[in-house]
Amino acid sequence: MNPRSADYESAALPLPMSINNKEYSTEEFQKILKLHNLSDKTIKIYMRCYKLFTDSNLSVNDYILNNKNKRNNIAMLKILYTNLNIKFPKRHFKPKLLPNKEQLRTFYNALPEQYKPMFLTLAESGLRIGELLDADIDKTNKMIIPKSHNGQTKHSWVSFYVTEFDSIPKITVDGLNHVFLKTSKKCGIKINPHLLRSVFAREMALKGVQPQYVDAFCGRTPQSVLARHYSDFSPEVLKEIYEKAGIKILS
Repeated sequence: MNPRSADYESAALPLPMSINNKEYSTEEFQKILKLHNLSDKTIKIYMRCYKLFTDSNLSVNDYILNNKNKRNNIAMLKILYTNLNIKFPKRHFKPKLLPNKEQLRTFYNALPEQYKPMFLTLAESGLRIGELLDADIDKTNKMIIPKSHNGQTKHSWVSFYVTEFDSIPKITVDGLNHVFLKTSKKCGIKINPHLLRSVFAREMALKGVQPQYVDAFCGRTPQSVLARHYSDFSPEVLKEIYEKAGIKILS
């Protein structure tokens, strides 16, 4: 059966034992994912899901029901079976509680000295760890220029920072996450590097910065048509907006 003609209600069809018997090889399905303009990271996730699915010999129904990571697997299956009639599971809204200024200062002071610039730069720029580690730094303009993204929800504009630093320490994403985990245990305040993006967004919102520009600093594609087509995201405009906000993470 052509995978593209299946739907969820009638998808109780066992898959062949071998991937070689399917319409798509791993290479072919990877090409299909690339045509959907997905990021390299998302493609890797979907390819892992695809391999688990094809190795499982389960029907679509049973595979979804037996898999904990439902959202990524459903997203992958919706590409494999283009008329798959199944909705993503609803996520219950859980308000995010962010650390206050005192907690941020306590955590910052507990960090090893060499990682304090990384903490401040992440919190002042809103960037992801990998973006910052791989970015070009324009110290004259205090501008951070991430490498380009190729995903649907990510885009590379520029962001900025406030606190001067000599250099970004050489560390991996996992390495920095480990440093933050150890520091969290040490001081009793749970903060990970990714959480600093939310701290940045909060501080910018409190300063009245419009959401589309907060998204731009954070490397996210603006959601509204108005923001995408009628907002100026030039480095000059972003710099003016950033400096006018004058955010201070620790005070």
